[in-house]
Amino acid sequence: MINLNMRSKEAVMGLPIYIMVAIAVAATIIAILLIAIYNVSLDSQFHKTQQEINKIVSEAENMFEYADEGTMITIHSEFPSSMKFAMFGGLPKNKTNEINDFTLNENTSNNYFFVMNNGKISISHSNARFSSKNTDQVAVFYPGTYDFKLELVKEVDGKTYVKIYQ
Repeated sequence: MINLNMRSKEAVMGLPIYIMVAIAVAATIIAILLIAIYNVSLDSQFHKTQQEINKIVSEAENMFEYADEGTMITIHSEFPSSMKFAMFGGLPKNKTNEINDFTLNENTSNNYFFVMNNGKISISHSNARFSSKNTDQVAVFYPGTYDFKLELVKEVDGKTYVKIYQ
């Protein structure tokens, strides 16, 4: 009987350790799930931004290839708050992905990219050349809702651009 009583004391003494292990395992599982949900949310925002950019680029390419000079269309776009900015008509100039020069470079005017707040960046190029309302500047947009105007223009030097502005 002493032996049985001693085992129940050991079992009772070991119970807090088992509870602590169970809590630690549960907390780890919850933390992993929260991190996974956060990462899925970031990926979702990245893909939403990519879809909005692709919608604009697709229309711009169609205009550039098939439309007449002076053609103008309007596209509604919503950029999520997790996007830092999007640029049409240029490439990133430095590793910090900050914008400090809005001057359009003829050699990179067919490029576009966007940067997310978490530092993720997507860079692409197009058949169309882009500019802002002023054809000597790149078009830059920040998070928010826009009704973009895309206008096909031919410059004095004979180059065709798709102006993107609101």
